[in-house]
Amino acid sequence: MSVRVYYRGGGFEVNEALLKTPRKSYALERIEYVSVTRPLLLFTGPPAIGLIGFALSFWRYLHWGEIFTLAGLSAAALILATRVGTLRVHSLALRDDEVAQSFGPIDRLRAVRGAVEAAMARRGGKGLALQQAEGDES
Repeated sequence: MSVRVYYRGGGFEVNEALLKTPRKSYALERIEYVSVTRPLLLFTGPPAIGLIGFALSFWRYLHWGEIFTLAGLSAAALILATRVGTLRVHSLALRDDEVAQSFGPIDRLRAVRGAVEAAMARRGGKGLALQQAEGDES
């Protein structure tokens, strides 16, 4: 019997029973939910926007090289922060002091989250159909 694979790539694999990350594997039945966030945006966003605003406000007093450097590095930091994210696995099996998170490209992490949700829905859907079928018989 082959196991249906929902996603495979970048060190991640999601099948009917497991979520395998580059560091750990998690049973889907014990996962409550999976979230994807962009934590770097919180730290790079305000300073980058501030530096761009500074360059635009004081352009008369700055050399063109300084303006392009400030604006370019700030824009690069913003682009990088929007492209990188974390995947957090929330499970009853994990203790409070143990955080299950993986860093990576946001597109890949969203694909993994979608695959986990599809696998969880399929597992939950089977159980719901079985319970409804049992309820119809009685």
